[in-house]
Amino acid sequence: MDSDDVVRRIAAEVLRRLGETPAAPAPATAHAGPTAPGPAGGHALVLLTGGEARLDEALLQVGRLAERCSTLTVVLSTTADKRIGQPAVRRAAPGARVVLDGEPDRLLEGVDAVYLPSLSLNAAAKLGRLIPDSLVCILAVRALLSGIPVRAARDTWLPAGLEPARVPAPVRAAVERLFDELAGLGVALVDVDRLLEAPTMGAAATPSPAPAAFAAADASCDHATTGECSGCGHCVEKKPQAVGALVSSGADRIGATMGATPSSGDLGKLIDHTLLKPDATEKDVRKLCEEARKFVFASVCINPSWVSLCAKLLEGSPVKVCTVIGFPLGATTPTAKSIETRDAIANGANEIDMVINVGALKSGDDALVRRDIESVVQAARGCAIVKVILETALLTREEKIKACLLAKQAGADFVKTSTGFSSGGATVEDIALMRETVGPGMGVKASGGIRDTATAAAMVAAGATRIGASASVAIVTGQKTGGKGY
Repeated sequence: MDSDDVVRRIAAEVLRRLGETPAAPAPATAHAGPTAPGPAGGHALVLLTGGEARLDEALLQVGRLAERCSTLTVVLSTTADKRIGQPAVRRAAPGARVVLDGEPDRLLEGVDAVYLPSLSLNAAAKLGRLIPDSLVCILAVRALLSGIPVRAARDTWLPAGLEPARVPAPVRAAVERLFDELAGLGVALVDVDRLLEAPTMGAAATPSPAPAAFAAADASCDHATTGECSGCGHCVEKKPQAVGALVSSGADRIGATMGATPSSGDLGKLIDHTLLKPDATEKDVRKLCEEARKFVFASVCINPSWVSLCAKLLEGSPVKVCTVIGFPLGATTPTAKSIETRDAIANGANEIDMVINVGALKSGDDALVRRDIESVVQAARGCAIVKVILETALLTREEKIKACLLAKQAGADFVKTSTGFSSGGATVEDIALMRETVGPGMGVKASGGIRDTATAAAMVAAGATRIGASASVAIVTGQKTGGKGY
């Protein structure tokens, strides 16, 4: 039985126990478009509708926009919220404002360009007929009426798994007429991976130009001059920003040639700088925060009693405050974990790493495991992201798959390997299995025993989007370190 069959079988069993119907998996793609981040400046509005195809690429473009512009607002339709989800958008574009509703006039105020990277057939039809019956359609129509440039993906409308060649000719013709209508209204229609490039369109299309702040290309990359990737296999070294955007979007793997290694500085943005020793002093915690500021790590991860201090020390910096819940055994009740989460958030935490009830999982009590995770997710909703620690060293392969599926069903943002206090830490094999199981829509955190650049890079290559480590400085500076490591 291959790995896909195992995942499907366990998913069906988990959902059967919970009385639910399994959802069709979304397709994944790790295609990196040829654009590179342009100069800062400008205000972009992204409208995510219910397009099903190329969702990974759509999220990648959102991440690139976040790097280019000074202000980015992302509005999700109801369908997009269910299909993509706010956590995935926030991971792709951490600095963006992500909303589901709001006043159209305020959302459009100061906007230089509007982008639709996941255009659905439904939204395209309404926009082509200027029907403002939902917030995303209202915003798109008002942008056209106001002369704001609108750019939309023309290859995301197909249902998942349906090949264009299988669409009957009359239907294809009707879709082409619809896109002609959009082009006639001034919508620039391009493939999603070229959403931020200068448009290359047929005579029927009359695209609105994108603002200069969003249209510049990186002349150092042959993407910018040829529109094609040379396939050199060294993007992890030469294009770390593009690779980082892919990873943040949930790419399953990053391809590289032998000898290529990710930029250690780029790795720093993926690291939770960790200090969870029971004898850690205030001096140790202050040093941790100083290092996190200096190397711009993703977060500091500390025990709950230090959250308030870290929040004060890191105020005004991009470094988040992460703490642990039910740590390190995971054997407390859902109520206790919920209260602990609320207390941590009140003290300033904006990331939560919770330990699952390992005993309940191994006993086959899927409902309790899910309820345990949901108690933390609900307590953190709107205030902090939630990472679920599986303690993989204690689990069988099937239990790891089941734990990932339960975390995904409970609405968590990440799955994570280890506490660092058990019999083993992260392995490349576990990261690959976790990424395969949760798909591109969730984060995967590798923690436990990661003490050098090569190990961290291997975890990222296997699918990790976050690294938990106490040897963070050694990882980003290439130094050697001893000891067990987190």
